[in-house]
This record gives sequence, C-alpha cells and structure tokens, in this order.
Amino acid sequence: MAARQELEALFLSHLGAIERIAGAICRRHGMAGDDAADFGSWVKLKLVENDYAVLGKFRGESSLGTYLTVVIAMLARDYRVQRWGRWRPSAAARRRGRIAVQLETLVYRDGHRLDQAAEVLRTRGETALSDRDLAAMFAALPVRGPMRPLEVGAEPLTAIPAPEVVDDGDRDRVDETLFTALDRLPPEERAILRMRYWEGMSIADIARGLGMPQKPLYRRIERALAELRRHVEASGVSRHQAMALIGELDQ
Repeated sequence: MAARQELEALFLSHLGAIERIAGAICRRHGMAGDDAADFGSWVKLKLVENDYAVLGKFRGESSLGTYLTVVIAMLARDYRVQRWGRWRPSAAARRRGRIAVQLETLVYRDGHRLDQAAEVLRTRGETALSDRDLAAMFAALPVRGPMRPLEVGAEPLTAIPAPEVVDDGDRDRVDETLFTALDRLPPEERAILRMRYWEGMSIADIARGLGMPQKPLYRRIERALAELRRHVEASGVSRHQAMALIGELDQ
C-alpha cells in the first residue's frame, strides 16, 4: 500500500510536467481543442491505471522528465491508432517527398483545413512554402476518405445526400465515383473544390490562400461543379444523385 501511495504522490507532484509534455506533443502532432483535451485526459488515465504501473516501472536510468516524455510520446502513438486507425501515406505523397506526406497526413488523417495544415508546417519549421504552393502540391495528391467526419457548414459532408437519393447500398460506389471524377479536373480546380466543399472554406479565404481575385472565383466554382457533375454522370450515377452528392442546390 505504501508503494501505491508513493507513486500517487509522485504522479501528483509531476502533474504539471505531465500536462506540459502532453501539450507539447499535441502541438507537434497538430492536435488542438477538444482533441488535445481528450488526449491529456487519456494520458492521465493511462498513468493512473493499475495503481500507477507505468510510474512503477521507472528505474532512475534517466530523469523522470525524460522518462515521462518517452512514455507520453508512445502513448500518443497508441492514442492516434486507437482513435483514427493506422495511417499510411499514399504512394503519390511519398514520391513527392516529406512535405507532401506531412501535408496529406495533416489534412486527411488529422482533419485540418488546408490553410491550417500549411500554417502548422510553417510553424514547425518544416517548410517556407506559401499557401498557394502547398495548395498546388495538395491538388496533385489523390483524394482520400477522411479518418474522421469532415464538415461543410453545420453538416458532415457524408450527410449531404438525402437518404432517398443515395441510399446506404449505393454510398460507397457513389463516393468512389465522385473521388475519381474529382481527380479528372485540372489541379487548381480540384484544389478550389476541395477547399470549398470538403474543408468548408469561404470564397474570401480561398482567394487569399491561392493568391487570386475573389470575384471570378464564384463563376470558376460554378464551372468546376458543372464539369464535376458531367464526369460523375458519365460514370453511371444519376443526375439527382450527382447533384445531391456535391451539394448543389438548384436541381
């Protein structure tokens, strides 16, 4: 019992350090807000489990701060696998190098908007590329399904189609058709549609990110959506399914 009390006292005396280390790891991996808070709580739970068994394994071969840093980094890996599954970058991202892999990971695995991912990379000192350069790099990567729900406005993207238009049996087929059709668009149009409909960015933010005038973007998006719909319909998806899937309002 004394050992448990000693470990509990050790945990409480280092609680501030544990929170700082967890916070630093969250920033390194682009976790923020509720995700960061959830991870911090999960780390504390793991350290407390089984009468502070993790702390009981500390043998003094390094400082306790170093030991906690290693332990929490390993817990972060387990947390991410448990929460989002194992992540493997696409072959296209690997061919384009480390920045492309990081960009793809931040957007598709971690759920960042493209402009947020770009800022994370610059803040980490990984790149000095502009939003426009990173958007062009991202546009060349294949479309991947998110590892957590993405939102457009107040609704998840997957909730856009009405159930009577795209039923559950057709969901995967229609999604695959959409992603294939999206890959057929020119890279800049692809990036614009991703920003607008997958990442929920405003027209003004897209214009700033890509370094282009705002007003012509409205017409450009309209033309890109029409082209996307043509590609989808040519693959055998009905007109109503296509319009529901990409969120067009006028039938």
